[in-house]
Amino acid sequence: MGISATFAALIAIAAAPAPIEGRWKNPIGSAIIAIEPCGDGLCGKVVWASARGEREVARNTRQIVGTIVLTGLRREGSEWKGSLYIPDDDIHVTAHLRPLGRGQLKLTGCGLMGLICRTQMWTRYDGSLPPRPSAVHPTAS
Repeated sequence: MGISATFAALIAIAAAPAPIEGRWKNPIGSAIIAIEPCGDGLCGKVVWASARGEREVARNTRQIVGTIVLTGLRREGSEWKGSLYIPDDDIHVTAHLRPLGRGQLKLTGCGLMGLICRTQMWTRYDGSLPPRPSAVHPTAS
């Protein structure tokens, strides 16, 4: 391979967006989401939740682990677009995911036709999953 072909190949590798498949931890560490192929796109499923994460969604779902929160993710240029389910609020919004290197993922969820958006930075999680928190039972008085 000539120098110019090698240089072109290196530029193409550097310009390719980082993959989003794998496990990601939300900013407060209350959930780990696994993004993997499903159907003709990618989906994200909660594979671990802290006690806090379980409490935050208890009003709308009995079991957050196993809940699919990202669906229909398809690459559009340097980002991925699909749908985000926000269990805390029991709503679906448009999702935009942009990988920022191999260790961070910028997730933006927009509702009301794009008028209200929130962004989170997720961090790649490569370790084994932490133990599941014990069920929290209220104490009797």
